[in-house]
Amino acid sequence: MSLSIHPIESCNKHLVSELVKERWGDRIMVVHDQKFDLTQLPGFVAMEKGKTVGLITYREDGCSFEIMSLDSFKENQGIGSSLVSEVIHLVEKKGVERLFLTTTNDNLHALGFYQKRGFTLTALRLGAVNRARQEKPSIPLKSEDGIPVEHEIELDYLLHDQ
Repeated sequence: MSLSIHPIESCNKHLVSELVKERWGDRIMVVHDQKFDLTQLPGFVAMEKGKTVGLITYREDGCSFEIMSLDSFKENQGIGSSLVSEVIHLVEKKGVERLFLTTTNDNLHALGFYQKRGFTLTALRLGAVNRARQEKPSIPLKSEDGIPVEHEIELDYLLHDQ
């Protein structure tokens, strides 16, 4: 696999916009009681043979970075890992104090994926998804596996100097 990772730039913003709407149903994400437009965030795209095979977005807030979305269009090929590694390298290069992300209680795949890559659980926000649903009613009540989608779980990456 000849994977290349590129920053999101103005020339590929339209592609990012299409991918976000296709994968997330909307460009707006509601997380920890705030709204974020995923199409306006920095990030990286993963390309293979001229095709987009992955996307990660993040936001920078002072001394911390937050991964906002991660999509791999070919599972178990190292695409998601490569995108997360790219953000980790950026964080380490900038000397950022904290890298974290939020997922939901039903997203067992994400919980396992991130913990295998050095992230650890740091917070549980009970009822946060129920509150987010007031802003974004399209958030499902249950996952495809039938798990109620109710809470946010925060994970932090264990930076080397912590």
